[in-house]
Amino acid sequence: MEKKQIFGIFIALIVLAGIGVILLNPSGSSDSSDSQKVNTPTSVEQSVNTPTNVEQGVNTSTSGVKTIRHGYLPSNGDALIFVAKEEGLWTEEGLNVELYQFTKGTEGYNSLFGNKLDTVGAGTSDPATYIAQGADITIIGGLMSEGQFLVADPENAKDLADLNNWKGKKIATIAMSNGDLIYKAALKKAGIDWKKDVTFLELGSPNAVLEAVKTGKADGGIIWIPYEILAQKQGLAIASYSYQYYDNHPCCRIALKTETLNEDRDTYVKFEKGLIKAYKFFSENQNESVDDIQKYVNIDKEAIRQSTWSNYFYASPDPNTNGVKEYYQMMKDSGYIDTDVKIEDHIDSTVYKQALNELIKENPDDQFYQNLLSEYQKMNE
Repeated sequence: MEKKQIFGIFIALIVLAGIGVILLNPSGSSDSSDSQKVNTPTSVEQSVNTPTNVEQGVNTSTSGVKTIRHGYLPSNGDALIFVAKEEGLWTEEGLNVELYQFTKGTEGYNSLFGNKLDTVGAGTSDPATYIAQGADITIIGGLMSEGQFLVADPENAKDLADLNNWKGKKIATIAMSNGDLIYKAALKKAGIDWKKDVTFLELGSPNAVLEAVKTGKADGGIIWIPYEILAQKQGLAIASYSYQYYDNHPCCRIALKTETLNEDRDTYVKFEKGLIKAYKFFSENQNESVDDIQKYVNIDKEAIRQSTWSNYFYASPDPNTNGVKEYYQMMKDSGYIDTDVKIEDHIDSTVYKQALNELIKENPDDQFYQNLLSEYQKMNE
């Protein structure tokens, strides 16, 4: 056979091998730039970039240990996730919880819908928006409340602290984040048409929001913890807090596909037990919790402590059904969503309740769990 023919066959084999690799890895790695405009998905099927460290595959386990793939944000708002993982509290429940990072809620939910994650912890706006669009997902627990901010150049901060001064301004935000909704709802309540009177620059991460404000591309930016600390270190100022417009509003919720929950409810009761135990540990062991958080949130320990144990952030695994229903109604009233879907049909607080009851039975003299039961009754019944 001539050398040209041999060379041609060799090239053809390389091309075929390359095609095979592409077919075996359809998720690709096409991450978008932080500065690229991100539009809110119009349906649950619309594609959003998938986190590159979330692998395809099925939920596997070894030696009878159940594996849950959980998507998280690199924020101290996910403190209970980090504590449960690092302190082995899920291991005690017979679970192997694998953590996968994403930068915004839409990425996490895209991976959930693509069967690359089993559970997601992100702001209330994310699952609520997808539910409003017809996604069959269920909220089973919480992680945090509040913790959203508007930051600006110190010269503009006082001006932007008054919502009436937002007309004609450009505000950097992350679509479907809790702060995005809270501030838009506050504008609507103040009689300002946020769709016409304010320009919202939708970006891909809190860091991109900070950069837009620092470079003057935006007058202000909406971010979440712990980026308020980073913002101040970079010379920006906090103009306002989300709790000023909605006190103790729910933020990150634990959600999963309804089908997944129905197929293996006991596993997710154990998942919630791990989070409840993490909440107890978090409440009683501040220094150790800071160490656990810092493994996932890349800022110094004192900044983590300042942002986490503050008067503008509350950690809690309670699903807070009543708060989520109120939040959902606010989304509708502000024009953020338009739907007849009832959010209460997609909240199952009994998963958390069962987990809490089991812990009370296992620890009958522990007042911490008794107090959580009282809180549950106020927020869910």
